[in-house]
Amino acid sequence: MTWEARIPHPERIIYPEAHIARSEVVSYYAEVAPYLLEQARGRALTVKRWPHGIDGPMFYQKHPADGGPIVVTSTEALITWVGQGALEWHAPLGLADSPLVHDWAILDLDPNPPAGWAEVIEVGGVFKNLLELMDIPYLLKTSGQRGLHFYVGIRPLHHQRILAIMGQLADVVERTLPDVATTARLKRDRGARVYLDYLQNGHSRTTVMAYSLRATPSATVSAPITWDQRGLGTHYWTIDRVRAQLRSRGNLWMWQQPRVDLEVAVSRFGMRGGAGER
Repeated sequence: MTWEARIPHPERIIYPEAHIARSEVVSYYAEVAPYLLEQARGRALTVKRWPHGIDGPMFYQKHPADGGPIVVTSTEALITWVGQGALEWHAPLGLADSPLVHDWAILDLDPNPPAGWAEVIEVGGVFKNLLELMDIPYLLKTSGQRGLHFYVGIRPLHHQRILAIMGQLADVVERTLPDVATTARLKRDRGARVYLDYLQNGHSRTTVMAYSLRATPSATVSAPITWDQRGLGTHYWTIDRVRAQLRSRGNLWMWQQPRVDLEVAVSRFGMRGGAGER
């Protein structure tokens, strides 16, 4: 029996513009389940559900009906959620049993219109060069909407220290490109610039997971990419193109370096970070 046969209303159109039915959504998630489950291991997830398709109502869910956090450990559990309308999967940077201590640090580059992908890539290039100068490896993925996410696998560290350090790195980028990049929290203060959202490192925040679908008309995916694929843009990465990339290049969302001691890495350059969230 196929996964599609085990869910309600497999024929329901979830993405009207792309004419994608729930059965295709399930088939996609069954294919990428190993990569999602690896990211989800031990984490309390948040799902965004559109039971009647992306043109219908949406709601967040952080707890299953019987209480507790949403912890998904099997393809069957993942597909059960998808059958109930879960399209987007978001994860915190810490584990459920130690949420204040994170093993990832991130920087989310979010363009404030009319700034767009060209500006994201310009800012991303500066941050990439900064990380490489500091000998800090990273993973890269599209947000699936407008932005770009840098992830650094780190030795477990309290989120306040990560906020302080990533905030200082964001400041370097902002000072380098003051007309293109900003750390201003309020949208009205950002102008046509790319927001350097280091606050995503806070313990209460979640970020869309690699390989998660997004509720966009063309069913885009938060896709792992390499820097040389930056010119393709975020809307290039649809279900079929992500599948093709997996066939040709395998899973790009795999940390293969030693975990970075973030405090040591920045201290070599005279940085210690501030007091935490500013």
